[in-house]
Amino acid sequence: MCKYGLVFLCFVVIASGERINNDDFTEDEEGIIEEDLSDYLEEDGVLYKTLWKPKDCAGPTEDGDDVTMIMEYYGLKDDGTEVEMEHALTTKIGRGQTIRSKGDGLFGMCLGERRRLVIPQHILRNKYKQILPDILDSVKTYLEVEVTKINKMSWHKFESGLRMAMLEPVESEFCSRTVVHGDTLYVEYEGTLENGKVFDSSANRGTPFGPFVHGKRQIIDGYTETLEGRCLGERWRMTVPPHLAYGDDGVGDDIPGGATLTFDVRLVQLNDNLWSDEVRDRKVLGWEEIYKPEVCEEMVGFDDELYIHYDATREDKSKFGSLVDNNPPYGPFSLSDRGTFVPALDHALPGMCLGERRMVVVPPRLGWVGGHHDSIMVEMMLVKINGKEAERFNTENKRERGESGKIEL
Repeated sequence: MCKYGLVFLCFVVIASGERINNDDFTEDEEGIIEEDLSDYLEEDGVLYKTLWKPKDCAGPTEDGDDVTMIMEYYGLKDDGTEVEMEHALTTKIGRGQTIRSKGDGLFGMCLGERRRLVIPQHILRNKYKQILPDILDSVKTYLEVEVTKINKMSWHKFESGLRMAMLEPVESEFCSRTVVHGDTLYVEYEGTLENGKVFDSSANRGTPFGPFVHGKRQIIDGYTETLEGRCLGERWRMTVPPHLAYGDDGVGDDIPGGATLTFDVRLVQLNDNLWSDEVRDRKVLGWEEIYKPEVCEEMVGFDDELYIHYDATREDKSKFGSLVDNNPPYGPFSLSDRGTFVPALDHALPGMCLGERRMVVVPPRLGWVGGHHDSIMVEMMLVKINGKEAERFNTENKRERGESGKIEL
């Protein structure tokens, strides 16, 4: 295998079947689109049919599942103009929920599946008007639905045409590093054609595929696109169009020209780090106390106005932060508002005393806006709470920090 190579999300997209034009319909007919409904199924007055679903079904949705849905529909702006709209809805499936087990035409859908629904006006007014108050009120409304998240699984579509179902994501607090250009990787995989035939797999070969260097065109482009930003151990399924795989030429007798391929992939080695049960259960996010005043005069509360100093050290030993850069303390901010914009630091702040210092491990997915691939070590000092400042340095602190006053990691 010289070039072979998957994410999960659940939204529901509701979109009208055709563009509505006021010039084409009377006032009573707006929203009605003539279509042969003989191939639709019916469920408590709602008609539905599947427009597309993945070859391999992740799911399907069941009672108790948490799903997220993106709804696209025709609605009315405040000025009365009809426009296409989009709404994201997160809900639980089941009796008494927004999406029921029966009667909505949405139960039992696969991740990434698309359905078209025909909603009668009385159901539209009794239910969908509560969810989408600005939806166009029509005698009969067509909606297109795409499931993009089921529990932890998620569905992703790329501009290139590639589709990816994240089947087994690694939780952010357990991911120590993400894939970037130049990393050396190994993957377990199974590749199938559209008819379901397996044309290659690491199981049949008896070994993962690798090593290969990410971003060096040593694998097909579909792999490169989905591997960027992945965590060690994550498993995904990707549907790769021909131009991101083997194009019109194919590969021998195994992969015909113009073939769309499906790969089930797990990243099992990232540079020198191997995937294992131990790695899976090892939490990366964490912090420890490195200095605490003998008397805790003030302690962080949810609504308090806070200022912090911090010194961050990256994987390559480069540093940044308010102390390194000789900047004023970061603030004001409160945990009840937007916090520090670094989720890991927000997790570490509750319970800190004024003047306390903590060392925090910041994993890449809980770090700075814009992202970083590595876990960053951050020494954080709480310097002000609600206008009350900590004593900047006592004799012991000044000795530990050096005469410059900077934190020396």
